[in-house]
Amino acid sequence: MSPTPRATVSLDVDGPIARLTIDNTARANALNRSMLEALAEHLAAVARRAEVSVIVLSGAGPNFCAGLDISEIAERPAARIEEEFARVEEILAGCPKPTIAAIRGHCVGGGTQLAVACDLRITSERASFAITPAKLGLIYPTSSIDRLVRIIGPAATKRLIFTGEAITASTALHFGLVTDVVGEEVLDAAAHRIAATIATRAPTTIAAAKQMTDEAAANGRVTDELHRHWQSAPNPDLGVGLAAFAARAEPVFGAPTNDTRKAVPTDASDIA
Repeated sequence: MSPTPRATVSLDVDGPIARLTIDNTARANALNRSMLEALAEHLAAVARRAEVSVIVLSGAGPNFCAGLDISEIAERPAARIEEEFARVEEILAGCPKPTIAAIRGHCVGGGTQLAVACDLRITSERASFAITPAKLGLIYPTSSIDRLVRIIGPAATKRLIFTGEAITASTALHFGLVTDVVGEEVLDAAAHRIAATIATRAPTTIAAAKQMTDEAAANGRVTDELHRHWQSAPNPDLGVGLAAFAARAEPVFGAPTNDTRKAVPTDASDIA
């Protein structure tokens, strides 16, 4: 009898694209504590790597992520586990690099939390989504509620959490939960194409847009302070872009900026 493969989160960097893969296929990629620690560590590592422009998060095998490993909830206080998970979710949401969730199969519970913490969500047409704390008696984290309401609105948020029922990719697209629905067989290629396109764009523009969009979503507007920061920040990309436009050539921008005024600390030692 062959041993059960070790559950892990792997990191692969190919040029400007970093791919994080949740790998616990025996349990539909459910996350245990060691996997949460690995995810936090990898996110901290890629946030510091200047050559990385964009991060793609996906699941190994036929599923994205089935959320928390329920067996750990039975062994440890549920509130503590939820706190640890929410901590990693905030690290992902606060990552200074653009993040893309490439979703196939089941995206359930904490899996949906991770997906929603990404900037973009691309899904296969066969994927399904569910938020299931009402089936377990868990209290959904405040930060997760806030983020979900900003993305899909209060009514759709209540629909998902009140019922705990799974929705299809087409319904997720209707709710605004995902940005793209593609064929199962082309999901990875579609995610890579979008990531590769982002990697060719001006890093300063993307960093500013990510911060200002998140600020507007959270507070209803971009603050004057953040506006002034980006208006006065050094922007070497502008000269590159204008010169390329004048020459009718494709611009070749430098390394992405790690500038973030709302970065979430990425110290995985906080997960203890």
